[in-house]
Amino acid sequence: MTAVTHDSIALRGAGVITISQPKKGHRFTLDSILLADFCRIKSRERVLEPGSGTGIISLLLARKYPRSLIYPVEIQDDLYGLCEENRKSNNLENVTGVHCDLRRLDQSISPDGFDVIVTNPPYTKEGTGKKSPLLERRIARQDLLGKLEFWLDLQKFLKQGGRYNLVLPASRSAELFSLMRERRLEPKRIRYVHPKEHKPASLVLVEAVKAAGPGLIALPPLFVHEPDGSYTDEMRSIYNLS
Repeated sequence: MTAVTHDSIALRGAGVITISQPKKGHRFTLDSILLADFCRIKSRERVLEPGSGTGIISLLLARKYPRSLIYPVEIQDDLYGLCEENRKSNNLENVTGVHCDLRRLDQSISPDGFDVIVTNPPYTKEGTGKKSPLLERRIARQDLLGKLEFWLDLQKFLKQGGRYNLVLPASRSAELFSLMRERRLEPKRIRYVHPKEHKPASLVLVEAVKAAGPGLIALPPLFVHEPDGSYTDEMRSIYNLS
């Protein structure tokens, strides 16, 4: 096991959770926090998080929606172990970890059994971008274990009318929407995230519904920083800062 840090993070509606994560390698970032805030979960819904890492999204959703059932899935041994440790340390009994390869997930979980999928998939194509020397980080950032098409094909685990939530670089929006529609995932809510006002969007948050008709709500843009570099009022609200 590599060296770990013990951190805490707050999210509006969820309060504070503590999380152990590798000191180097796979660590949670802003996109995971924003995705957890973007998701809408109903009471008793079953939620699948493929590629959960140390579990940051699943943990925040489990705390925010205590009557939901959350299933984080992770292939890497160390990260799965940390996810289990984090589940226990935060006393989240509505989280059940699944330790398996997503390419063989149907051997552990039946299709059409989930109301929601939420995932922060690798955001760069294999062979592009800066290559990290750490395998954990490369798997998290680049599609070494499956292209975007593979991640969207996990919609088979959704019920009809189930919701698929994810975050990707804004530059991949057109590709994402095209691939979603090929898989009967209809984008229903989107929100673009900008580092500052008047700067191009860096991320897009998307909720798509399986086998739904057209009709898209484009939410107001989210600006992360003020011109002076401080957080905007909404970001302070998301982080539960006074």
